[in-house]
Amino acid sequence: MKRAAFFILAFFSLILELPAQTIIENQDKPLSKNAGRTLQLNETWRITDESGQFYFKYPGDLKISSDGDIFYADENELLKFSPDGKFVKNLFKKGQGPGEIESDFAYFINGDNIYIYDFMTVKIIKTDLNGKLIEQTRIESGPYNSFCGLFKNWLIFLKDIFPPPAERKSNLQNMPSVIKLVSSDGKIEKESFIFQRQMFFSPTGVASWSTWHSVPSENNDRLYVCHTREYLIEVLDLNKNQLVNRFRRKYPSVKYKERGWENNFYARYNAPKIDFEIDISGLSTDKDRLWVKTSTTDKTKGDMFDIFDTEGRFIDSFYLGAGRMLLKPIGDELFVLEKDKDENFILIKYKIVG
Repeated sequence: MKRAAFFILAFFSLILELPAQTIIENQDKPLSKNAGRTLQLNETWRITDESGQFYFKYPGDLKISSDGDIFYADENELLKFSPDGKFVKNLFKKGQGPGEIESDFAYFINGDNIYIYDFMTVKIIKTDLNGKLIEQTRIESGPYNSFCGLFKNWLIFLKDIFPPPAERKSNLQNMPSVIKLVSSDGKIEKESFIFQRQMFFSPTGVASWSTWHSVPSENNDRLYVCHTREYLIEVLDLNKNQLVNRFRRKYPSVKYKERGWENNFYARYNAPKIDFEIDISGLSTDKDRLWVKTSTTDKTKGDMFDIFDTEGRFIDSFYLGAGRMLLKPIGDELFVLEKDKDENFILIKYKIVG
């Protein structure tokens, strides 16, 4: 799901309603004896958009149904492919009518159904796996900043609570980021948990100084969250509405690479300077493992990923390979985006062999 990005920087943030609990401290080396390797992959198949039936324009959100069908989100597209990589159809219908999506959306698959959140029209569209409309529900308590998943008969959303303009004093402030559970009919909203994220507020501008990454567990009863600049993962139990685990590992932060906007921004708002990249840049789950995309990237080895088990133990770390962007890990298989010599995206399924 592509959303308008704020300027990124982060500081350690506070957490409300946190039960007494220590952070699991992992060392910088994982349990695996061959950590630090570059994954050895064999290609299973690849998908290009050369046919003109669809296109790959932006890195998308890829999900797999229980029967192995592949779904991929892109601009004005929700593409369905067969398990062997054959194009089936585009489920996206643009518009504001029943079953139609205005523009930006996020989606999750639950059993034989797809739940699509339309950010602009603040509605949930429920379809079958072929895109046939089952029902459409207006979310009365929206809008929300992110659609985080499904838990039993509840929809999981994130809502950021901004301070009123009069309280924005050109400094870093804690902003409540609230996990909301919304009933499937869109009429009941209840609060699950409140995180505090650091934001830069001024009377004339707002910038996000912290990150937000979340991914549901395999059985959807927990939410893995990273919302700080520093290396920290927290586990929200949706049954208890409280954190049940917090873990991190010793990580050498990567020096920040300036994007070009900083000098003017610092001068205009007197904002603190960025020294290091955000340590964690993505989360993915694979049954009983959590994949953590780090800020470490090597020109020849690609992005570095850390692997944790459900108890928060640091069990492995490796590089994905140069030019590869991970979309989804499933056991010993990976769905990856790459680019050809003409900078066109290619969706590739790999099997891990070493």
